[in-house]
Order: sequence, then C-alpha cells, then structure tokens
Amino acid sequence: MLTFKNNNQSALKQLNLLTLNPNKRRRILRGAGRKVRRESKARLKGQRDLSGSAWKARSNGRKKKMLSKLGRNLQVHTSPNDAKVTFGNQQTGKIARAHQDGVTQRMTSSKAAKKYGTPDYGAEATRRQAKALRDAGYKVRKKRGKGWKTPTIKWITENLTIGRAGLVLRMLRGNQKGKSSWDIKLAQRSFLGQSMSESKQLTNYMLDEAMRLS
Repeated sequence: MLTFKNNNQSALKQLNLLTLNPNKRRRILRGAGRKVRRESKARLKGQRDLSGSAWKARSNGRKKKMLSKLGRNLQVHTSPNDAKVTFGNQQTGKIARAHQDGVTQRMTSSKAAKKYGTPDYGAEATRRQAKALRDAGYKVRKKRGKGWKTPTIKWITENLTIGRAGLVLRMLRGNQKGKSSWDIKLAQRSFLGQSMSESKQLTNYMLDEAMRLS
C-alpha cells in the first residue's frame, strides 16, 4: 500500500501545536493532508513527477494518459498528531506503489492471459514486438540488389502477425518454446508526496492556521 504520512515535526515544534486542543490539531492536519492530495492529483493529471519532470512515455508508444484513474481513490486520514494520504483500495495502492518506485514485476504466461486475455495471433504485430525484433537483429532481403537490411517498425507491423513475430523473435533469441515467465521493469513515475517548495508552503500553511485558531 502506498501512503504519504504528513507529520511535519518541524512545523509541529514551531507551532507548538500540542498546546492546541485535539480537534484544532486535527483540523489543521486535515487541511494539510488535503493540500498534499490536491498536489498529488495535479501531478497525476499533468503526468509529472515530484521534480516537475514529465513521466517517461509508455514503452509501446501509446499516447493515452497513464495512471489517470488513481486520483479518484486518494483519501486523507487524520489524527490529532498526523495526517495520511493513502488509497482506500489495497490493490490500487499496490499498483500506485509499483509505479511510484519503479519496481520490477514478475509476469507469467498465466497472469498475462488473465490480465490481457488470449491475443489474436492473426492480428498485426505490435510496435513492442517490432522494436524487440529490431533489437534482436531481425533483417529482411533488400528489394533491389543483394544483401539484407533492418526493416522499419512500420514494415514489421504491416507485414508480420503477432503470432509470426513472436515465433521469429523466439527463434532469434534461441528460445523456440517461448518464456513461461519474465520480468517487467516499470518506469518510475512518482506523484504522491511533496517537493521541497511544497513542503515549505505546507509548513507556512500550518503555522498560519495555528496562529488563526490559537
């Protein structure tokens, strides 16, 4: 589960928040947690990480926004002494953490079939297959003259099926039976948490609120 805990000890000491009653402390921390949630949602919408840089693009070249639905499940939980921004759904939290940290996941053929269904082996080869074939050294005969050349990604997707591309790729890699399991390295796409400037702004917010409520 991915959780951001806001227990800004520096702010707590400066504010002397503990002199406020529990309800007022909770109120300040609830507001702080909501600010963190808004900032995290904004990063999800803008597809940018904590440093402000754009996320790494999808490996398959698709332009559709990534992790766009995660923001719906972000929740704020508070106590008189801290605030947490987390996910109510445990599975969603696991997915978020995998992308936040950029972990390596183990995929099996049975998991892939359950998640994506059985592929249409007669459909056009995918861009991912085309890139993998080029990386593996796949070549085709030149139309004119002698020799071989590396085909373009467009040529591969238009001239090979998913099944054919998979077979050729396995042969090039020396694995004609295909893999039963493989590793998938997810690109790190952080969004939950705070940048240095956001942290300073949050401290000032907590200070102002404590002065107002004291």
